[in-house]
Amino acid sequence: MDKDRLYRLQLANLTDVMPQAVRSLRGEYGSAERICTLDPMETDGIPYLKEEEKAELRAAQKRGLPVEMAGYMEKHAIKMVCVDEDGYPEKIRCLEDAPYALFVRGKLPDPDKKYVSIIGARKCSDYGRRTAEYFGRELAKAGVSVISGMARGIDGMAQEACIDAGEKSYALLGSGVDVIYPPSNKGLYNKLIENGGVISEYPPGRESLPFHFPMRNRLISALCDILLVVEAREKSGTFITVNYALEQGKDVYAVPGRIEDELSHGCNRLITQGAGVAYCVEEVLLALADSENRHREIRITEKAQKEGVRKEAAPAVDPRWDGELRYFVRKSLLDTPMTAQELYGRLGKPGVKIQELLSELMQLEIEGLVLCRGGRYELK
Repeated sequence: MDKDRLYRLQLANLTDVMPQAVRSLRGEYGSAERICTLDPMETDGIPYLKEEEKAELRAAQKRGLPVEMAGYMEKHAIKMVCVDEDGYPEKIRCLEDAPYALFVRGKLPDPDKKYVSIIGARKCSDYGRRTAEYFGRELAKAGVSVISGMARGIDGMAQEACIDAGEKSYALLGSGVDVIYPPSNKGLYNKLIENGGVISEYPPGRESLPFHFPMRNRLISALCDILLVVEAREKSGTFITVNYALEQGKDVYAVPGRIEDELSHGCNRLITQGAGVAYCVEEVLLALADSENRHREIRITEKAQKEGVRKEAAPAVDPRWDGELRYFVRKSLLDTPMTAQELYGRLGKPGVKIQELLSELMQLEIEGLVLCRGGRYELK
């Protein structure tokens, strides 16, 4: 490892204890070498550093460059990629609190593939286990990779099913990538390294600590295209990841469950609040296709604006399609026919009852704008 990368590794070791300070220092001083070789007088004069952070920075300088850690990483095939380097995942780089460095055993996700994060209860039911394995397996068969946290229960089961079906899977850890947690998932850990990767913002050797996991969850949601919740209690840590996903503009889906089952209360609550209903893998695959279409439209628009290209005016839409609900129906049916239930599952508006959607569909059929064949609606 050359000297520049050793300084980068030294700075990466500081991000665990002073992440915001490291971001501020990078903005002011730029390179890792410059930050790690600050004169003590300079360090004392930095107003946004707390006293303990100044002490940590001085302690890192006294320890010297992490040559021993660099050797350990090489021996155990642990790679490091920094936020300003090629290969750093763009989905994470765009986060306001993107980690300075990511450590990897195996590989990072291919940016050209589709990813679903499957999360849920650690102490799941037999129904939850079968459902997690079903989605992990069937998504893999469709060429979609699963991203999760290698946790006991839903997360790990979905990831193992994905790998066993021949697709790659990736785990974000709340520890260093050389620390297997939980230990019972050692077999899955080894599979992930061979068929995907394990990733962490924490340097090698860092143990799993409670406050690491909420931070880790923002990376799980960042890397996925859709977040799927299989089982969760009404008050569950799963909702930390859900909230991150919503803040990041990701689509959230939930598997419905029995009303008397506590492990389904969280999922059922999410559905009443507008989450998509994941009653089969096809529903998730449709949502992925819809997400890709939306992103493609955004990319085309951004490219046109960047190149100064004037977009041609879109063909006029029949004014009878005016209205938010009608616009949603038209947009949803452009690519594929759907049942009323499928449309309602994609609507994601808790204030709209299915009866309203059915009434609107009936009116659209009367007006000759849609047809219903075999229970599926299509544009006329």
